[in-house]
Amino acid sequence: MWLMLVAISPVLLWAAVNAPHVSQTLASLLAAAALLEVGAPDAVRFGRRVVGPAFCIVVAGYVFYGAPVAVLVGCVRAIVRAVTRPSTRLGTAQGICWTILAPLFAALIASLAGKYAPSSVTAAIFILSAFILEVAASLLRFAGPVGTASADGWRGFFPWAPLQYAAYGFIGFMVGAELTVGHLGVLFFLAAPFAIARASLGAAGFGTERYVAALERENDALLNRMGQFDRANGDLIEALAVAIDEQDGAERGHTRRISQIASRMGSALGIAGADLEILRRAALLHDVGILALPAGERGALHCELGSRLVARWRDGRTIAQVIEQHHERMDGSGYPRGLVGDQIVLQARIVAVAEAFAKLTSGPAALSTMDALDDIRARMRTEFDPQVVETLAQAVEPRTADVLPMTRRVR
Repeated sequence: MWLMLVAISPVLLWAAVNAPHVSQTLASLLAAAALLEVGAPDAVRFGRRVVGPAFCIVVAGYVFYGAPVAVLVGCVRAIVRAVTRPSTRLGTAQGICWTILAPLFAALIASLAGKYAPSSVTAAIFILSAFILEVAASLLRFAGPVGTASADGWRGFFPWAPLQYAAYGFIGFMVGAELTVGHLGVLFFLAAPFAIARASLGAAGFGTERYVAALERENDALLNRMGQFDRANGDLIEALAVAIDEQDGAERGHTRRISQIASRMGSALGIAGADLEILRRAALLHDVGILALPAGERGALHCELGSRLVARWRDGRTIAQVIEQHHERMDGSGYPRGLVGDQIVLQARIVAVAEAFAKLTSGPAALSTMDALDDIRARMRTEFDPQVVETLAQAVEPRTADVLPMTRRVR
């Protein structure tokens, strides 16, 4: 929270210095923004408050005065939201910051376009840019526990929310044009219809702040429960990895080490966020099928059994593919299905290399890191994906030894 406030402080200082120092119109704009933020219904309400009619004043300020006033109006919106809807959620702090930053970035984009376009087009670019920035930031704040925005956030969003936003932008543009000719009273005529609409909606029992606050609390509780469930699921997978090592007779932490190597390789290949976590869990579970077989028994059956075990899990499709395919080989000589090249999912190709390296550097006959790398490189194109093999050296280089301890052969 404090880091965000520090980050936006220079923006607010710049806006305050560059805005008109004495202006009745500026004061009226800021007051109108505050009144609309409190008294008018929201334009977009897909799970959370995102934008409202106060956005009209942002546009009007930009059209009449430029970027500094648009930023100051955004600051007023942020202050009103913080006071009227206090919350300790980090997501709310991010939303407040974006209420200030979105007009700034949108103005920068519009100013670049202004070199080649008339003022009306520039204003349209400002409105579109601010819309994308504010709404995208809002969706990302309410991401799920594994880091991806919920698809429910978009439900009911199209087409009405963008149309409403465009209407508010058009109204703001017209208000700004009226202000340029000295018609300050237009701000009153802007506020009155929205206030009446708010009162009407409240009397009808629709969209009250109390109802929205209750929905927010329920949503927060649901997200917390989902996070707890996801953490419990991760703990279960870690426990299964320990059981796999015991059943397979491997040294303690062998499967976990494979998952660490695979995660580093996946990161080097551009896998990130929730997809990287799925890869890590897939690597932990790649041999889970042996738990259903007698000790020491492997072969294609353990791949198929393991895949069937996790196929119905949440996010289990990729994990099941990795379990089934991690013994497939690039030339088709692997099992259980004899897949070739890109028919094998990337995550399975990563786990195959990580597993091979971990085996070569473990046990009484362990090879050194360099010897193991040379051994695996010799099997590129026939067994292992060359692109994946090239990332292996990055995953096991000496600086990561505290995370991925390597067993070296005494010479």
